[in-house]
Amino acid sequence: MKNILIKGPSKLSGKVKAQGAKNSAMKHIFIPLITNDTFVLENIPRIGSTEKHTDILKMQGAKLEWSGRNTLIINTKNVIKPQTVPKELLYFTSDANKVIPILASKFGKCLVEIDPERSDRGGDQIGSRRFNEIIPTLKEFGIGAKYKNSRLIEFYLNSKRPFKYKSPVSSFTISVLALFSALFKKGKSQISNFTLIPEFDDIVEFLIAAGAKITKAEKLLQVFGPVQIKGITYKNMYDPHDLVTWISAALTTNSKLTIEGIEYEKMKLQTLERTFDKMNIGMDLHKFTARLNPQLTSIKPLNIYAGQYPLFTSEWQVLISPLLTQIQGKSEVIETIFANRMQHWNEMAKMGVKFEFFKDPKYPEVDDNPRAVKVTGPQKLYGAKVDARDVRTGAALVIAGLAAKGKTEITNTEHIERGYENLVERLKSLGANINYL
Repeated sequence: MKNILIKGPSKLSGKVKAQGAKNSAMKHIFIPLITNDTFVLENIPRIGSTEKHTDILKMQGAKLEWSGRNTLIINTKNVIKPQTVPKELLYFTSDANKVIPILASKFGKCLVEIDPERSDRGGDQIGSRRFNEIIPTLKEFGIGAKYKNSRLIEFYLNSKRPFKYKSPVSSFTISVLALFSALFKKGKSQISNFTLIPEFDDIVEFLIAAGAKITKAEKLLQVFGPVQIKGITYKNMYDPHDLVTWISAALTTNSKLTIEGIEYEKMKLQTLERTFDKMNIGMDLHKFTARLNPQLTSIKPLNIYAGQYPLFTSEWQVLISPLLTQIQGKSEVIETIFANRMQHWNEMAKMGVKFEFFKDPKYPEVDDNPRAVKVTGPQKLYGAKVDARDVRTGAALVIAGLAAKGKTEITNTEHIERGYENLVERLKSLGANINYL
């Protein structure tokens, strides 16, 4: 993958549309495997993560076709036997493992290839997300696992009995694994303490629209299996993290920008709006659009705990980090979920950013990785060669590069491409001086 070169500082102007949500789309692509029918998925972002998930479906015998830019047609009528999921696809995203409960439950077993030298689940390296952690979790849902050898694990259906499960933490991964497993059980499964993030809501809505009998209350999800779903057309939600990327880019560069592709209620933007109101952002947020005409000198610093909804989202604290360097006053951010989601600060330090990591007793460091930071602005940013260590770090560095004086070169851009569709071209259309080398 080519490096990205930004010549700054850049001003943005015009109109941009948020892309389809990455974190729901990756699961939506697996849902057609539950049955043998044709599905039409709209608003699917053409990013590295979704492309690799389509490769998993093709290996299982599904036929896929893109119609236009973002509509994906999936035909699973020829999916009659599970095929081994290779390690190249398993580790490309941290979500590839979500296909396991579907294949193991539908066919009785499935094989996945692992790398014995790796312990992670793939995707972003932002904390303890180990592949072997899903084995005891799936066991709770009647799916066992055994090593065929050091490189192959067979997951098998151990029980069709419905289950009652209370997740020890409100985890997106655990919630999806539980949901996908429950779809095949004979009777009513109950899941509590499931994640409240909007992308999970969208997955449940897709399944219900396709015919699954699921009831969802505030604290209890009930799945009546085995579900009988049929092929439908479904529109994936818009991406709240892409939205915040554009908001941060506009604010950090003090640029006037209009953002479309907003679904205020579905995207659960109340926390974002409340936080930005406290910061005096001056964003005009409507049901379907956001308009920004920022005045950096009027924006107030931020003191926040970041985590999973209803908190200010973990991804967002990374994305607004460049903004915190440009506003007057001291901001503090504490990350409550991921043990290693402050990597972007060390990269921005190469651009001249001064900050201080500190210890928060409520959220202790893991493996000496900082989880809390203080930064005082405004500061001057200077172009430098920096490393996109994960998806959101990459986006934050792009934003910082837009505000920096001089040339910023970003390496490891495949991480950006995993999560963002045509980010460089979209920025160029808004006036940014940005290109691939």
